[in-house]
Amino acid sequence: MSQENIETAILGGGLAGLSAAYHSKGEATVFEKASRPGGLACSEQTNGFVFDYAPHILFPETEYAADLVRELLGDNLNVQARKAYLYHLKYDLYSRFPFQSHLHGLPVDVIVDCLAGLMEVMRDPDRPQPTNYREWIYWRFGRGIAEHLMIPYSERVWTIDPRHMNFDWIDRRVPEPDIETVLRGALHDESSQSGATKEFWYPKDGGIEALPKALAARVEDLRLEQVVTGIDPITQTVSFSDGRSIHYEYLIYTLPLTALPQLMPSVPEPVRRAIDGLQFNRIDCVNIGINRPDMSPHHWLYFYEDDFIFHRISFPQNFSPATCPPGTSSVCCEVASSDHRPRRIHDHDQLIQAVIDGLCRAGIMRHDDEVLAADVLPIDPAYVIYDLDYHENVKTIHQWLLSQGIHPCGRFGDWEYYNMDHSMMSGKRAAEEIAAIEPVT
Repeated sequence: MSQENIETAILGGGLAGLSAAYHSKGEATVFEKASRPGGLACSEQTNGFVFDYAPHILFPETEYAADLVRELLGDNLNVQARKAYLYHLKYDLYSRFPFQSHLHGLPVDVIVDCLAGLMEVMRDPDRPQPTNYREWIYWRFGRGIAEHLMIPYSERVWTIDPRHMNFDWIDRRVPEPDIETVLRGALHDESSQSGATKEFWYPKDGGIEALPKALAARVEDLRLEQVVTGIDPITQTVSFSDGRSIHYEYLIYTLPLTALPQLMPSVPEPVRRAIDGLQFNRIDCVNIGINRPDMSPHHWLYFYEDDFIFHRISFPQNFSPATCPPGTSSVCCEVASSDHRPRRIHDHDQLIQAVIDGLCRAGIMRHDDEVLAADVLPIDPAYVIYDLDYHENVKTIHQWLLSQGIHPCGRFGDWEYYNMDHSMMSGKRAAEEIAAIEPVT
């Protein structure tokens, strides 16, 4: 069997890989293991309900990314103001997100505790600089906000003590309101929004998969059900599970960095150690559709108390009514785990029941609700954990990959906490890196 020659081979047909192909100056071929493109930006249908792999919303950071999304989705795009809240079981109430700028409605002693802690750190501008994420939370917000919410929630979503994380990833992820905003939000039910997601975009039809589907339509050579089994940078070949192999001139890698030792036995020991040091969590998305409309008026809710197995839930019908059959509603519940905090429940039916029990405890589901759809969508890996060795490990891996002529990109190739627009922009960057390489004459 003759070996096919590929100019630019792109491994992975998620948003990063599709974007790399779309932005490539030369011929590019995308190889995707699934039967359709999109990666984690796919949507699944269960009994007429549309569920994404966790809540995917768009809030582009750059004008280029915003224009690209508008071009791809056209009229199939809805812009909404965020309705995000936190649920407090101990007080049986909701407060607006983000917690630190919406303290109104909480018990007075909690508000005083949070404001006093914030004032204390503000009065001490020369306080020691933090060395990890846990210290940063105290350093930035004070004891009250740290201990009432941010520390317990961080431990639930990241699955590790934040003292083992760095904090240079925060950027737009953790809103940092000024003191006037905090005071106003403590004294009034302040409805003005803050943070990057205060306004978000979502497709009207097709779930979030409408985005990669539109991008894939602009890719000339997309090959599905192509499972990569080996990469040889010396011979510049990629082998697949069906026994075929291709020869590439350039290679873009969007698969998880953790897969490299299985695909490339030649990975040197220092790089293997760096790969072994990468930290990440897993998310089980437990999706439930019920026979009642208007389950909740919210877009998503945060849960920081250990009484609940999930840490965040979202309501697809409030992103788009097209995600649910008429007269119904649905919820997506995220359950985080990792090697640091293993799954409590492995059986899917038991996990679904534990989630339903939690939803009933919070008053979101009723015991007499009829469940019309229920499934579990696993994401593994899900979120990159920025541990204290993160930068050194990722730098070691990336330097070696580039020395082998392999260009990483995407959430798991770059090993970054990317949103969808970030992933598309990283694919664009990889394509531009290859376009800038001087051809060998």
